[in-house]
Amino acid sequence: MNAKTLIASALIALSTAAVPAFAQSYSHLDPITPSQKSRAEVLADLQIYRESGLAAVDRTEDFDLNPGQRAKAQARYAELKASPKYAQLVQQFAAKEAAKGSSSEGVSAR
Repeated sequence: MNAKTLIASALIALSTAAVPAFAQSYSHLDPITPSQKSRAEVLADLQIYRESGLAAVDRTEDFDLNPGQRAKAQARYAELKASPKYAQLVQQFAAKEAAKGSSSEGVSAR
């Protein structure tokens, strides 16, 4: 065997070994599982996330961010999520969604 043949054989062996690793990296093709949360719950959670200040902390690119700020925002988020306000927001968003659905029932698709 000459050097070219040896190198070519090694490259072929390496490329076939790497194929399974690449094939597994297509996670966006995995089946989508339905959410366990309603749209109202997601919207209420988003509002709580924003109100707690956690969204602003997550959005920042400042690496000198005081670690206390993140902890404070996370504590506020947990507090709001456990409060009656969260349940109230869920009901509010669910009512809006129900009203939107009932107002479009009489409309037919073109």
